[in-house]
Amino acid sequence: MNKIKSNGGFLFEIGDERVKLQTGDSVLAPRQVPHVWAHTGNNPGRILIAFLPAGKMEAFFREVTKVNAMSPLDPELWQLHGMELLGPPLLEN
Repeated sequence: MNKIKSNGGFLFEIGDERVKLQTGDSVLAPRQVPHVWAHTGNNPGRILIAFLPAGKMEAFFREVTKVNAMSPLDPELWQLHGMELLGPPLLEN
């Protein structure tokens, strides 16, 4: 049996707070609080995201999976689903 090695984690920015998460950690990003995350490891990472209530998120993911890729640079798509894409991308400092 192969073991999956974790090398790094995820960096989250929620509002003005930055949090580094490792395997098993969790964080809450409240609705209407700007948030972003980035994988910080050298190996592939996994993240589980839950939306409660799901609101327009299910429709958003159905739409982007039609072409099997996210369209993060299409502000109209995000706005249709009650979100606004802010930038620039999160970088680890």
